[in-house]
Amino acid sequence: MRDDGLDTMVAGVRCREVLAELSDYLDGALTAERVGVLQAHLAGCDRCTRFGGEVSGVLAALRSGAAGAPELAPHTSERLHARLALVMLK
Repeated sequence: MRDDGLDTMVAGVRCREVLAELSDYLDGALTAERVGVLQAHLAGCDRCTRFGGEVSGVLAALRSGAAGAPELAPHTSERLHARLALVMLK
């Protein structure tokens, strides 16, 4: 097994743990305690900080693009939700 750098431990947390929770961290979906743990890791890990910054930038760009998207017509939205519900049942 090769070390890809994701097993690096900083502030008691491995990089792979931080990266697995990065989306939830950026969305504000973690507990305050877990945010503190990840922030301690990020403060000491340049690799995760750089990657997290890149991901954050991409998410911000996607969100700003989605904010300007036109709303779907009600019947289109209903059909889309119905179709998604069928896909989720499979």
